[in-house]
Order: sequence, then C-alpha cells, then structure tokens
Amino acid sequence: MLVLLLAGAVVGLAVLLVHATGWGLGLGAAAVVAVLLALPPGFTTRVAFALGLVLLLVQAVQQRPEGDFLVGSDLAGYALLTLGLVVLVGAVVSVPRRHPTTSAVEDSTL
Repeated sequence: MLVLLLAGAVVGLAVLLVHATGWGLGLGAAAVVAVLLALPPGFTTRVAFALGLVLLLVQAVQQRPEGDFLVGSDLAGYALLTLGLVVLVGAVVSVPRRHPTTSAVEDSTL
C-alpha cells in the first residue's frame, strides 16, 4: 500500500511539472488513467495510488513562502485539480462492494 501511495505521489509530481503545456496535461492524464486501469480495484491498490496523487496535489496548491503557487489559476491548473478529483472519486467508486454471506441472509429470514 505504501509503495502505491508513493507511486501515486511520484506520478502526481510528474503531471504537476508538465501540466502547463497542453500535451503534458494530456499525457499525464493518460498515464494516470492507464495506471488506474492496470491496478486491481481495492482500497490498498487503486485508492492508495489515487490518494498519493491527490495528497501531492493538495500540497501543491498551498501558497509557497515566496507568495506564489505551483498550480496556477488558469485552465490547465483547474484541469489538473479536476483530474485529481475525478481520479480519487473513480478509484473509490470502483471498489467492489461486499455482499452479505448467504448464511447471514438465511439467518435473518428465520
């Protein structure tokens, strides 16, 4: 889980560094989606990767001591933040739901 959390942060950093260019944001979004689709659904896999990416983005939108920001308030910046939100929601939604066992259902009907 920690490896995927760190991998999400590294991929998030790569996307953050090239998001200002149109091709960089597109390539970064494609890489993030490809990794998410390659990982099996679950909290310790997809959600860990997505959480690492989003936590890095949360740190990146904080104001720096110099007074500037790493993510600008332009279309590319908002697209990057939207990508992070979509990735996190998509990872959480893809987690399989646990169905009650058949014995528990049979016991409740008696």
